[in-house]
Amino acid sequence: MKGGSKIWSTLVDYFLILSAIIGVGFASGKEIYVFFFDFGGASILGLIAFALLYLYLFFIIDYIKKKITLNSYDEFNAMLFGKLCKITNVVMLINFTITSAGMLAGADYLFKTFFNIGYKIPSLVLSVFVCMLLIGGINKIKLVSNCIIPIMITVIVINSFVNITPSNVNLNITLQNGGMAIYYGLLFGVNNFVAALPIIFETKLKSKGRIFVVLSICLIILLNILVFASNSFSTDMPMFEVSKNVSILFYYIYFATLIFALFSTLMICSYNMQEIVFKGKKSLFTALVIVLINMILSQVGYSFIVKYLYVVSGIISAVYIVSMIVLIAVKLIKLKSKEAESN
Repeated sequence: MKGGSKIWSTLVDYFLILSAIIGVGFASGKEIYVFFFDFGGASILGLIAFALLYLYLFFIIDYIKKKITLNSYDEFNAMLFGKLCKITNVVMLINFTITSAGMLAGADYLFKTFFNIGYKIPSLVLSVFVCMLLIGGINKIKLVSNCIIPIMITVIVINSFVNITPSNVNLNITLQNGGMAIYYGLLFGVNNFVAALPIIFETKLKSKGRIFVVLSICLIILLNILVFASNSFSTDMPMFEVSKNVSILFYYIYFATLIFALFSTLMICSYNMQEIVFKGKKSLFTALVIVLINMILSQVGYSFIVKYLYVVSGIISAVYIVSMIVLIAVKLIKLKSKEAESN
């Protein structure tokens, strides 16, 4: 029984971290196209840089958690930034709010585009579900992520394999555009890792599990790259566009997958907002506050959020992660210095 319980606990944490990192950009393919495929064969270099960054971030955060005994993201943030942690909390809150609002606006955009359903009904429905999950806490969020993430990954993988034409794929690794490919791969990693940071402190996933998380993400990115090499696109949702090549039924299944992806990102970012604003306290009031903030900002529209606010979010993510890496390095140097003095 203990062995089975341990495996289940590992799977729960595995899918929770994936839920934080794999958002609508993975399902639609738009982000992966922009950050990787434009560099041709050099995209492999970007993918390698991305994988190494994630392995390092997982390792260094796990190491300092054990070294200083940190139990929450709030403690981690306070340890790193000291008195400035309140400012960084506000900055991260802005980041998570932008992302959450983008997911709500994206849901309205999807339904209006493909089903001509307006009146903000999709975003309202998603907000109700998020509100219920926030009241339920992290255990409810873990349960939902374990339901939707396996489905999402399966559908994305099936869509990829069906739409890969080996004769059209040329992935010879070249240094042409290599520097920019590595830069964009790292930038993509930084942008997506921020949402996972608070969630990491809610999991007990061991090193092997985290390596499997990184490998899973890299596999999905690689499959998308192969699809891009095999097809031409006319929309901002390339993976959704090629899903028609499977069947009409699968096309609607993939539409549902996009909704799952939107909801997954919205769920995690809303939880992160609740953690920052209310320090983990959960109630109908706290959930409604978070939902209302997201709904209000989403009214500026999907195009505006993607064109302008996502740029702000990307800059915030990059600055935060770089600052975090530097401050962790400084902290570890000081710790080793103290250990050397005591010996």
